[in-house]
Amino acid sequence: MRVGALVRSDDQSALEVLSLAQELGGGAAETYLILPAPQAQHPAAGKARAVVLEGLADADPAQLFAAAEALFGGAAPDVVLLPDGPLFEAVGARLAGSLGRPAVRDAGSVALDGSRVRVVKGAFGGKAALGLETEGGAVIGVRQGAHPAQDLPQTSLEMVQMAPPAPLLSGRKAVRDSSGDDLGRAKVIVSGGRGLGSAEAYAALRDVAQLLGASLGASRAAVDEGWASPSQQVGITGQKVAPEVYVAIGISGASQHLSGMSGAKFVVAVNRDDKAPIFEAADVGVVADWHALWPELRRALAGG
Repeated sequence: MRVGALVRSDDQSALEVLSLAQELGGGAAETYLILPAPQAQHPAAGKARAVVLEGLADADPAQLFAAAEALFGGAAPDVVLLPDGPLFEAVGARLAGSLGRPAVRDAGSVALDGSRVRVVKGAFGGKAALGLETEGGAVIGVRQGAHPAQDLPQTSLEMVQMAPPAPLLSGRKAVRDSSGDDLGRAKVIVSGGRGLGSAEAYAALRDVAQLLGASLGASRAAVDEGWASPSQQVGITGQKVAPEVYVAIGISGASQHLSGMSGAKFVVAVNRDDKAPIFEAADVGVVADWHALWPELRRALAGG
């Protein structure tokens, strides 16, 4: 079967998906790279056979789907891999419907056996793994951190210029929320939840993040309370992250949030409830009132 990858140059997990595609395709995967801004640079460019599409910096889902169809030129690979995130949400299901193939997201592993595609993905908020098998191809969203990024061979890059398709709606103004942009590539993340008790307490976590050189995340409860931006949400309906260290403060640990942080290599949890589910996922757990702990921790982190 033909294997291909469709990635955006501004997606931090692009190289992971490209590496998996090359592995499945025996080094002959077809790689399609959407380059949203002219002259943009990305490690993927020149590291795999790619077609580059320019001019989609502010593209909406309809425009991205039209661009993907134009890139494939009516001959899409049997298996199309995308990073499981904004690009998959924008075009994954549309592309699968157009090609008449199943769409699977949150894939932890992908294997080919003749004309069969085998996928293992998260289920029940990350508490279980579900094995799926389909015949003849699929459109698959690959979970961030599920496959290591590898040094791909240097090859030529074919440049394709394409004017952005007309937007789905006219007269609208795009407003982009960039507050959670760095969560996907952050090495350290500090996230706060409803247990903090107030918007002011959540805002104070910025000091913690700054002292730790960390990015600031949130649980869905904190977002629902209006303390944090939706782009900062970690979880099934937010971002799936894979930092070196994840610090969860005032987060109970619902399955949806645990799924989003499951890629973290080391987890520190602070919660007043010693029975909070977050402690089951923590390497270090601190049962304490955050408001009492924070002044002492700030002094320690600030060096006295």
